[in-house]
Amino acid sequence: RHLQISKGKAAHTGFRPSLQAAGTHTPAMLPEIVARLVQPSPDGVVVDATYGRGGHTRGMIAALSARGVCHAFDMDAEAVTDGKALAAEERRFTIHHAPFSRMAATLPHLAETPSGGGGGVAAILFDLGISSPQFDEAHRGFRPEADGPLDLRFDQSRGQTAHEFLSTAPRAEITRVLRSFGETSDGAAAQRVADAIVLARACAAEPPDPHPHGPL
Repeated sequence: RHLQISKGKAAHTGFRPSLQAAGTHTPAMLPEIVARLVQPSPDGVVVDATYGRGGHTRGMIAALSARGVCHAFDMDAEAVTDGKALAAEERRFTIHHAPFSRMAATLPHLAETPSGGGGGVAAILFDLGISSPQFDEAHRGFRPEADGPLDLRFDQSRGQTAHEFLSTAPRAEITRVLRSFGETSDGAAAQRVADAIVLARACAAEPPDPHPHGPL
């Protein structure tokens, strides 16, 4: 089998995954979400589990009454920056730089309160996945068609990049991660991918032959 390894560039290649403007995100099914989650309890608390660029959040806030409140969560630093700008102009909104798995710990005063009727959490939106702006920049590493470093972190302020992990992790650990969290549960397939990574890593570590055509 042929194995080719090349180093990614830390620059945008110009690849456009969609027709919308770079850095923007079009929220899916916004009218339906507002009708089902916000309009029944406009005085209550609504939560957007993944802020992104605030498309859903802004739509939900617009449908809230003056007494309604909106909280949003995101791990992406760029998304949080956008959310803080919205929070500065919208008193009913708060952005949390945290994963939605910490929602109950972040909002403990709402966790045990009945929903609806102006008290507690009336609705929570989970629009899971990657947003368009994360695909737009090659340095995030989310789109294989774009040549860039393999980062793959939602929160770039902490943790290892995928490149750092693949450069140092033992073969067995790479296999376990691919099988447990990758797109295959086939142990043999995960092991073959791990083998290719370890082989490429070993080849990259070998110094070049100073006399590729034999002694002078």
